[in-house]
Amino acid sequence: MSSAPTEPDDALPSPAPSPEAAAAVRRELASLAGAYWDHGLEESPVGCTYLGLPRGHDRLDERGPTARARRERALDGLLRRVEAVQPDGLAGEDRFTRQILVRCLSTDLEALRRHAWEWDVDQLGGLHLVLQDLGTKHRLVTPADADAWLARLAAVPQAMAEWVGDLRAGLASGRVAPRVSYERVLAQLRTFVATPGEALPFLAPVARKPAGWSDADHARTRARVLVAIESHVRPAYAAFLRFLETEYAGKARADVGVWSIPGGAEDYAYRVRLHTTTTLTPERIHQIGLEELEKNEAEMLAIAAAEGHAGDLRSFFDAVGKDPRFRLGTREAVLERYRAVCARMDKKLPEAFGLLPPKRYEVTPLETWREKDAPAAYYQPPEPDGPRPGIFYANTHDPASWPTYDMEALCYHEAVPGHHLQISIAQMLPGLPEFRRHAGFTAYVEGWAHYTERLADELGMYSSPYDRLGMLAGQAWRAARLVVDTGMHALRWPRAKAVEVLRRIRSGPETDVSNEIDRYVIWPGQALAYKIGQRTITELRERAKRRLGERFRLSAFHDEVLRHGAVPLSLLEDLIRSWDGR
Repeated sequence: MSSAPTEPDDALPSPAPSPEAAAAVRRELASLAGAYWDHGLEESPVGCTYLGLPRGHDRLDERGPTARARRERALDGLLRRVEAVQPDGLAGEDRFTRQILVRCLSTDLEALRRHAWEWDVDQLGGLHLVLQDLGTKHRLVTPADADAWLARLAAVPQAMAEWVGDLRAGLASGRVAPRVSYERVLAQLRTFVATPGEALPFLAPVARKPAGWSDADHARTRARVLVAIESHVRPAYAAFLRFLETEYAGKARADVGVWSIPGGAEDYAYRVRLHTTTTLTPERIHQIGLEELEKNEAEMLAIAAAEGHAGDLRSFFDAVGKDPRFRLGTREAVLERYRAVCARMDKKLPEAFGLLPPKRYEVTPLETWREKDAPAAYYQPPEPDGPRPGIFYANTHDPASWPTYDMEALCYHEAVPGHHLQISIAQMLPGLPEFRRHAGFTAYVEGWAHYTERLADELGMYSSPYDRLGMLAGQAWRAARLVVDTGMHALRWPRAKAVEVLRRIRSGPETDVSNEIDRYVIWPGQALAYKIGQRTITELRERAKRRLGERFRLSAFHDEVLRHGAVPLSLLEDLIRSWDGR
């Protein structure tokens, strides 16, 4: 007589760990979370400078196969150890930390296996720009800080040589940069090598005399930096320019989509998962974009009709775009308007938030060496433990080309209640490991900022129907991103077809269309995060309102979304489901 089958041992309930065992599990997880954070700091001294940490400030980030092999070994070892931590002994934030840590390590490892460095010719975040921006962040207080900056300048030729090595590997594998990015970077490098050393941002650390320094010490240090620029930096940039003009000439790909390089389809699928933190397919995302775009266009046409316009949306934008009421004539006027809009929202925040940004922020013009190829604005977080505030960088290039009706929504996205509020709160959250305070899940971070544009409308913060039009144009722009990003990288669209989609809803300057399209070309998948994240946060809020009824409080919902730091969207859904009692 045979006995009835039994469940396998791993299906039986596990006994609850003892308090001592649970404490040991928590300590092990905290140690691994710290090790992951420390690994990132050690491998990115440039990142340490941006965080305001006095670590590795005489080094640059290492590229090349040796560095990548070292990172892969370290990350793989950490992942194995984290997976061995049993979740039974974890609760609350510790359980979330393990889940997030496994995800971060897994995606970091997959990135190393995708070979994106082989076609890394980037007009927005390339090494040639990162090094210049580093000059504006390297803090000069002591003579040792000056020596560290000089060491970094001396390391520029090696960094550039490693970049060339990576691109040569791409020439061999067939993974080459898109021609549009190649041509933009060529132009940037040609401008750089023709710029006098005194006008380069590498001189920024010694632009002002540090407190306690004599005039002679300051002048001597400044002279040493100028010598280093001419002896190390300029020759390295010129050598990289020659490489692009000769060895790389004629090799960049005409097709803008990442599908056109070996392994491109798999690479795009990875990037979609990475940036959206969902399992949505490119085809489904494309359809969502079309649906959202149709709704946004209908909303904008309603405003046009209310303002007496009988034509289509494009003709309305063209007419409004020619109206001098919505144009400013100087760079300073653009900055003043941005600052005034932000100040109004600062006063409004307590109506919708219990958690408020603990760090200040500034509205600053984008550097002239960066502005031509850059979007309208972007945000840089504050130093968590240092004096540098959050920075809302505003593009003031050709000031009359930026319509004023786009500015309010841009402020709310980049500063408050968007990026600055969310990121500065995350940096200061108690009880979370450092890597979670600085987590950058794109769908959460950009989805939140995009969500706050609509939230500002609910708070009555748009000054006129035209400012609401600017907000809706931004909503449509993010919907169109779903269409054009998947169109170029999955559906094999040519660049011209993507340009036409954005041109139909453009409210800003014509250059904004080409700059944005070329951003999506070089950063596949990143642009998908905004609308996918916004939709998720909005849907979670509506579900919570239905569940809680009269007990729902907007500020409580926002605080719950914010108090865990940036998380994958699937985890955010779990957190809100637990919060509203489902």
